[in-house]
Amino acid sequence: MTLTEKQKIDFMKKAAFVADNSSCGYKIGCVGVIKDEGQHMSPKSLRDPYVKRKTGFIYVKSWNETLKGEIYCQNFDKNGKRICIREKENLKGSDLQKVCSSHAEIGLIAKCARYGIPTEGMTVFLTNSPCYVCAKALIQAKIKELYYMSEYTEKTGLEILKKNGIDAEILFDVFA
Repeated sequence: MTLTEKQKIDFMKKAAFVADNSSCGYKIGCVGVIKDEGQHMSPKSLRDPYVKRKTGFIYVKSWNETLKGEIYCQNFDKNGKRICIREKENLKGSDLQKVCSSHAEIGLIAKCARYGIPTEGMTVFLTNSPCYVCAKALIQAKIKELYYMSEYTEKTGLEILKKNGIDAEILFDVFA
C-alpha cells in the first residue's frame, strides 16, 4: 500500500487528535491503516467510532489507556496533585511491567484482533516512536511500516524494528 505525503500527514493528525482520549498522563495516539480489499470485519466494529472503513482504507485508532481497576492517571490526591504510578515510583521505560496503562500499540493490535482486521502489511502512525515491548508486538503483528512524530526516550524500539526489516520514519511539520 502506497500512501501520498498528504495521506500520511492526515493519518498522523488523526493519531495526534486521538491521543487526547488517553486516560494516561503520557498521551500517545496511534492509527493503524490497511488497504480496504473487502475484508470481512466483525459487525461489532460498526459500532466502534474509532474503527473506520473509508476511501479505500480501513483504519483503527487507539491510545494509551489505564487498565480497569488500576489507578487512573487523571485522578488527584488529597493535595490536588495528579496521581501517576510511573511518576510516584520514578519508573523508567525498562520498568514497563509496573505501569498500569496499556500502550496505544497494544490497544491497536487488540482492537484489530477483536474485530477481525488484519495487521499484516499495516502502516502504523504514532505520536511517539514505540517502546521496546510495543515494537516487538508490532513485529509479531507483521506491520509493514511505521511513522512517528517524536522519539521515545529509549531507541531500542526503533532499533529492533529496523533489525526486523520494518521501515520507521519520523514525520516532521505535521501541523505546519
